[in-house]
Amino acid sequence: METKWTFSNAEELGTYLGLVEFQSADGEWHNFEIMRTPTRLVFGGAGNVGFLESGYMEIDDCFSLDENLQELVADLEVYYNDGPRYTSQIVCTERM
Repeated sequence: METKWTFSNAEELGTYLGLVEFQSADGEWHNFEIMRTPTRLVFGGAGNVGFLESGYMEIDDCFSLDENLQELVADLEVYYNDGPRYTSQIVCTERM
């Protein structure tokens, strides 16, 4: 699923969780900073003007934060290795 990209004030987004980095099958490295809101894990990049959102994943309350983060990384890896049609949980912006 794709949505319009947006800049957000990082302070209003919620809690900064850190950086996720992985290598896709073609050898390219991808990294995203992760912010947590009450209902979503938002991934993208921070800059001097705010946080540029690349997408998000709804938090599943049945799982721990670590399990939700693992699902986010797994879906991002699928996105870059197999294509956006094969992701099941992330909503990406046209920036991706």
